[in-house]
Amino acid sequence: MTEIKKNGLVIQEKDLGENDKLLTVLVERYGKLYVVAKGAKSVRNRHMACTQLFSYATFGLRKRGNYYYIVDSDLIESYYDIRTDILKLSLASFICDVVNDVVQEGNNEDDILKLALNTFFAIAKNLKPLEHIRAAFELRIAVISGFAPNLDACSQCDKSDSHSYYFDIVDGVIYCNNCKNKLFYANAENEFLERGLAKPIAILSESVIAAMRYVVNARAERFLSFSLQADELTSFYNVCEKFLLNQLERGFYSLDFYKTML
Repeated sequence: MTEIKKNGLVIQEKDLGENDKLLTVLVERYGKLYVVAKGAKSVRNRHMACTQLFSYATFGLRKRGNYYYIVDSDLIESYYDIRTDILKLSLASFICDVVNDVVQEGNNEDDILKLALNTFFAIAKNLKPLEHIRAAFELRIAVISGFAPNLDACSQCDKSDSHSYYFDIVDGVIYCNNCKNKLFYANAENEFLERGLAKPIAILSESVIAAMRYVVNARAERFLSFSLQADELTSFYNVCEKFLLNQLERGFYSLDFYKTML
């Protein structure tokens, strides 16, 4: 039997019979693993604290068949402060859903694991407003997952100092105003068309583009360390969400629920 002992983050939990759980755990170096936690629904079970959603722990795991089984566990962080606030809880649930969607079994997903842990810490400790954290996470995980936008300069003329940009949410590139006029025309609803096909385009200020560039290129532990004027935050929040959902080609019920709580 295969045995490993690694740190892992619980990103999904499901009931398995009356007393057991089936966990999805993002494990360092191993990526996403499916783990059976025998008796974990009992408050007397020694693994109960480590098998809750959001728990980060050291797991001793033994593989049998298609699943791993917990041999021992040692809690590192429960993110208790997330669990006591419904808005934080709903946002963290969305974070888990996105992570679960993009990571794969058997791949080294340590960059995403680190991002999730940094994001949970920021949520728990109120390091930034929740919408700031969500938007930065959405853009950062898109980058790590291979969907990095090209924000360095206009994709047509290489101009990098425009006062505003037109961000192509499908292709992840930007256009300056002059090049936009050559490629797009707008209807009354501000929806841009390219070659007769509708494409979502976000009109972004230089400051919002600068914030996006920061999130794309920042060190892992510093990806939240930027600021925007209040009137530009909504634009940043919206474009990060739309870009991620467009690249993943799906929505999330957990995100819909979180937004009803705002």
